[in-house]
Amino acid sequence: MKQSMYNHYVTTVLFTKKHRRIKILGHHSDLELYRAGRSAAVFRIKNEHKVIKIFYPSFEKTAMEEKLNYEKLHGSPYYPTIYEAGSNYLVMDFIEGKTFFECLAEGIPLTSQHIKDVDNGLNAAREAGLNPSDIHLHNLILTKEGAVRLIDTARFSQEKKCTQWEDLKWAYARYYQRTNFPKKIPRWVMYAVSKLYRFYQYLPVRKEKN
Repeated sequence: MKQSMYNHYVTTVLFTKKHRRIKILGHHSDLELYRAGRSAAVFRIKNEHKVIKIFYPSFEKTAMEEKLNYEKLHGSPYYPTIYEAGSNYLVMDFIEGKTFFECLAEGIPLTSQHIKDVDNGLNAAREAGLNPSDIHLHNLILTKEGAVRLIDTARFSQEKKCTQWEDLKWAYARYYQRTNFPKKIPRWVMYAVSKLYRFYQYLPVRKEKN
């Protein structure tokens, strides 16, 4: 069976693990590292408006779950299109824009319409039989045109109820929309809040919001 060019690109990416962190040792010259996360690294492809998301060796199951979820979302304007998939990679649209995290860090306003757009995207996933989970500021993107796109759908197939997006919406309405609330938030503050939130999630009994 003839190997696709994308599959060939994947074989050139070398990972190593050091101190519990994955480090990229090398990759094809047609690839440019775009983002590296907990389970995968994303590379832009030279002369194409696409990216390859390559999952780390211990996350191949995650690659398959995300592939199946994106297939269920095929045709939705809120999610990228998948062009090819392998046991440890996905080839998809490159979505040019800023994550909601970057918007907050740089002072780019997030409007109530952007929040509604996220809700619409999540409702589209539910209508496709999925259970949107792990919705955070890094997997929500505001494009150059002002549209909202959602990425990283691997956990959309889990059965556990996730309240993360509802909690973010609560914080948006309670604090961000206040006229005196700063629209530019230091990254270290957001990372600290994220750590506190994760700790809060592990408490035996969560306190109700006032």
